[in-house]
Amino acid sequence: MDSPKHGPEPGADAEWCHPIHHIGVCVDRSPFGDRVMPHAVALAKAFGAKLTVLHAVEPPNDRPGTTQTDPLGWEVQRSEARRHLAGVKSEHTTSELSVGTEVLEGRPAEEIRGWVDRHGVDLTVLTSHGASGWTEWNLASTARKLLEGISGSIFLVPAWSVQEPPKHEITYHHILVPLDGSPRAEGALPAASSLARAYGAELVLLHVVPMPDRSCPCPPEKDEHDLEQRLVDRNTNAANVYLENVRKHLANDSVQARTLVIVDGDVRDEIVRRITEDHIDLVVLSGHGRGGRAELPFGSVASFLLEHAIVPLLAIRESTQHVDSTDPQSRSRGSIRLPNLATP
Repeated sequence: MDSPKHGPEPGADAEWCHPIHHIGVCVDRSPFGDRVMPHAVALAKAFGAKLTVLHAVEPPNDRPGTTQTDPLGWEVQRSEARRHLAGVKSEHTTSELSVGTEVLEGRPAEEIRGWVDRHGVDLTVLTSHGASGWTEWNLASTARKLLEGISGSIFLVPAWSVQEPPKHEITYHHILVPLDGSPRAEGALPAASSLARAYGAELVLLHVVPMPDRSCPCPPEKDEHDLEQRLVDRNTNAANVYLENVRKHLANDSVQARTLVIVDGDVRDEIVRRITEDHIDLVVLSGHGRGGRAELPFGSVASFLLEHAIVPLLAIRESTQHVDSTDPQSRSRGSIRLPNLATP
C-alpha cells in the first residue's frame, strides 16, 4: 500500500497545468449573448489568452418551416452580424487585449464546434440561453449541443445570473473549487489559481466526505455502525489534512484559500448550498473527478452543475492521455495526494 503523503512534491502543478492560450466566445446579438463578453474578457486577461468572438448566422432555409433563401435578406443578416462584431471588437480591444472576430454561416452548434476544433480553441465561453430567450429547459438547444460536443474546457454563464444593467468589467471575489483528492479534480487548480491571483479572489476548497454505502437496507448492527463511524472519521481527518496541504501549497504561490470539509452530504447539493451561503461568484472544477468516465463529455457532478448552474462555471477538461487509470504512478504523478485510507 502507498503511505500517506503529507504535501505536494516540488513542481506538482506542472503536469496538471492546462494552459489556456485561445478563448472563443459565442455571441448572437441577444442581450443574453452579449453579456458573456465581460466574463470572456476577464478570463483572457487572467490567462493572457487570445480572444475570438464567434457569431454563427443561420441561413433561413436551415430553419424549420422555410424552404428557400432570400438572397437580399441573407446578405442583410450577414452584414448586421459583421457590424455587431465590429462594435464588440471596438468596445473590448485594448493595448493589453487583442480581440478577433469571426462570422460563421450555418447551424450554430455545428459551425462553432467545427471552428473551435480547427483553430485550437482551449476554452469556449457561452451562455445558457441566447436569441431564443427563456425556455422551460435549463439549457437552450444550442448550448446543450455545444456542451455535449465541443472539445476543450467550457465556461458557462447562466442567463439568470447576469445583472441589470450588465457590468462592463467583471471581477471575482470568492471562487469555489470542489476537490475529491484525485489528480483529475486537481486539474482545476491552475486555472482557479490564475483567476484568484489576477482578481485578488479567495479560493474556497471544498471536499465532501460521503457515508459508506450499505448493500443491505436493514439497520446496521452496533459493530457495523462503529465500523462505519471509524471509516467516516478517518476519511474526515484525511480530507482535512489533504485540503490543508493544498491550501499551504497555494499560499506559497500567493493564492489565498480556505478549506471546507462537509461530512455526510451529497457533493452536488453541497456545492449549490455553498454558492449561496459563501457568496460564491464563480465555480471552477474539473470536467471529471475520481470516478468519472473519460469517454463521457463530463462526469456526473460537472454535468449536474452545468445543467443547474446558478453562477458562472468553468469546467476544465484534460486530455485523456494525461492519466492512465490503470497505472498507479500515472494516477499519483503531479498530485497533492489524498492519503491512502486503506493504510493501517
